[in-house]
Amino acid sequence: MKRCMMFTYKIETTVDSKWNQNLLKSAHASFFHSAEYLNSTSKEFFPLYVSILDENQNVVAQLMMIIIKSSILYSNPILDLFSKLIQKFSKRGIWRDGPIIHSNNKEDRIKILQTIMAANNEIFKKYDLVVVEGFISPYDKMVDNDYIQQFLNHGFTVRNLVTYITDMSKPIDEIWKSTSKRLRFNINKSKRKNIVVKKMQSYDELKEYLLLHNAWAKNKGFELSDPFRDIEELWKNHKKGMEQFFLAYKDDKLISAIRLACFNGIVYSNSVLNSHLEPTNLGGTLLTWTTLEWAKDNGFRLYDISGGVKSNDTTNHNDTQLFYKKKWGGDEYPHYNLVKIQKRYHFQIYKLLATLFRYYNDFKGRRNKKNHNKT
Repeated sequence: MKRCMMFTYKIETTVDSKWNQNLLKSAHASFFHSAEYLNSTSKEFFPLYVSILDENQNVVAQLMMIIIKSSILYSNPILDLFSKLIQKFSKRGIWRDGPIIHSNNKEDRIKILQTIMAANNEIFKKYDLVVVEGFISPYDKMVDNDYIQQFLNHGFTVRNLVTYITDMSKPIDEIWKSTSKRLRFNINKSKRKNIVVKKMQSYDELKEYLLLHNAWAKNKGFELSDPFRDIEELWKNHKKGMEQFFLAYKDDKLISAIRLACFNGIVYSNSVLNSHLEPTNLGGTLLTWTTLEWAKDNGFRLYDISGGVKSNDTTNHNDTQLFYKKKWGGDEYPHYNLVKIQKRYHFQIYKLLATLFRYYNDFKGRRNKKNHNKT
């Protein structure tokens, strides 16, 4: 435990139920800081839990960082061949939707951030990281220029992102009318096409979801190293209500699925998967609307459909994911991506390798899609 001004920090590799209990003191704590977020059997990444304590040993802030040795969820022959090389250049720390600061006193928040920077420095050295990357919570309404400046003062670069969040206190009719006409047309069309949506209930349905994920990955040029690797952990999260899966079927065949992270009154649309069984797959659109209705019916405060890089370009972006997400009518919230590079030479090599793998996987994905269309 180290001291920084009036606050101290401690770094742990495991926590008990008190971690989540403390998170729930904050309205902006999300699933991505919960103890359940990193339930995985992988040895290639692990969590670090940073707690900031006041002079009375009360928890005043929390940061959950994932230490990643290498990216092993997705695999391909080229990636496997260079896996040891990649590990040498890609060891990094990542956090999402944080830090979670419980104080509303601006002066204290700045001091807490400085304490978090001290903890970051220790993590950098102890785990010999190449880079640390963080994503500031879009739900924290006290994030301002002074807040961001603390990261800039400590060597972080900042990239502006946006996300689209629907206030679930609005009447469902108002939420429906705020979506684009095209979306409403496609939702009604999907119902006429007899696409059936159901909330996942069984272990076998979770297997179905994971197999769809595997098929989706192959169409992107990746292969899952083990499609069922984390099925037990996902099932535990589902039973706790912290992760929900909705499935869309056409003629009894699974064509789309959506995975939701649920915590502290916030629903986050974690991923939408589509198969290529249908030439025009409207399952994902119907799923998103169904989960918005479900979130409303189950008393959630916010629905975050996610977002992306904020662009100052005012030209038409009809083909981008960001444009699609904006159509759902949520309010635009600022969101920040922070990066601090410790080993610049290693980081440049990592970026080069990542670019080469992306080109390879894009090529393989196009080929897989072409072969699929022939069958």
